[in-house]
Amino acid sequence: MIFKQHVISLALLVCASASYAESSGAVGEIIIEGASAEFNKANNTITYTGDVEAKMDSVAINGELLLVNLAQDKVELITTSGSPARFRQDADQSKGRSFATAASAEKIIYFPEDNKLELAGSAKLTQGSNIISSPSIRYDILRGEVEAGDQAGQERVQMQLLLPKATINPALPKDTTAK
Repeated sequence: MIFKQHVISLALLVCASASYAESSGAVGEIIIEGASAEFNKANNTITYTGDVEAKMDSVAINGELLLVNLAQDKVELITTSGSPARFRQDADQSKGRSFATAASAEKIIYFPEDNKLELAGSAKLTQGSNIISSPSIRYDILRGEVEAGDQAGQERVQMQLLLPKATINPALPKDTTAK
């Protein structure tokens, strides 16, 4: 019976990927591998377990458990959990992405149509040399906008940002600072 679930899940995923690519203008497909897969028709979900890896275009998502939510035969969201779950998107100058983006958290929710990420639990987002750490992070990949922490200010947010190299004015002595 499990073998049938794998075949059904794979067929549904291919159909869902094709529908997603056509409707959103996306090119390609989603390929997901794991130790097992189960399609739940009532909830319109596919659950993958066991060292799961999902690949699509320039994106890779890894975790111990991956849940694909479908809506009208399109991938609506992908939820990954692990210790930690990981997300990676390669740099692509033609699409305005100068740096690769990497994220890790206990739980990652990826909205492929909106190109948004929600990270929860020991969340970390890295882009180039810039790093943001917080219990929760929301990231709009297309706009490059980040929200970290919570509205009440209860969570601590840490940012490590790359600063440009300081230049020394050769006209001033080394022990003098410009004013």
